[in-house]
Amino acid sequence: MLSLTLRQTAILILLFVVTSSGLILLDQRNRLDPIRTGAEHVVGPLNDSFNRLGRAIGNLGTDDSELARQLAAVTAERDQLLAENVRLRQLEQEVVQLREQLGFQTQHAELRTLPATVIGRDPEGSRQYVVIDRGSNDGVQVGMAVVSPNFFVGQVTEVAPDRARVTLAIDSSYQVGGLIQRSGADGIVYGRWQSGGHMTLRYLDPAADVAEGDLVVTSGQTARVPAGLVIGRVTQVHRNVQADTVSADLAPMLDYSQLSTLTVILGTADGQ
Repeated sequence: MLSLTLRQTAILILLFVVTSSGLILLDQRNRLDPIRTGAEHVVGPLNDSFNRLGRAIGNLGTDDSELARQLAAVTAERDQLLAENVRLRQLEQEVVQLREQLGFQTQHAELRTLPATVIGRDPEGSRQYVVIDRGSNDGVQVGMAVVSPNFFVGQVTEVAPDRARVTLAIDSSYQVGGLIQRSGADGIVYGRWQSGGHMTLRYLDPAADVAEGDLVVTSGQTARVPAGLVIGRVTQVHRNVQADTVSADLAPMLDYSQLSTLTVILGTADGQ
């Protein structure tokens, strides 16, 4: 069996040698030219196709670059339009607030008022105050009430020639006289922002008529703060029978984080 396999292998090697020698001889006598020409006819078009594919891929890269440039231009234009839209919305909001300020001045002709713009806040975020662009040069003084425009915001607590600090009614350091508009029950409103709340009305008479939803306004018992300015609305009433006390949690009527234009109440028209 082994000898048969060796014999077959020897025959194959001999055939390979003979065939190779024959092809070499034919090539030397140019007898393989027709075959070579036919092969070139087959391979040539394939080579041209690959060349065209390569050029197409190169052009595709160029087209992608152009598309990327156009996309960048469109994106930049979109971002510009978005920024302009934001500015327009801000201007629209300021116009609305200025109209409301004008309305407040019209409704309270007995008061001398001064429009102001918020230019800063507590950078540490631990206090609730804003800085306005009006100061002693404009007649602003410590203690003056500030509204936005129909709701009570707080009081001026520091003054510089060209700016002033306004402590907001929700700050835990602040307190102002307040009363229930419906019943006239009065007390003192304290800020509670640092304690996780908004405001609370304390020192009400134990028999005070107060309910959820009642409006609380300034009582006029705090110096330089006119009566009748809306502070907030009662959200919950706490009655302690044993201590014989009543208090109420309040929610402000405005978003203190969105203040942009304010009105400072300089005093009354008669100079008070």
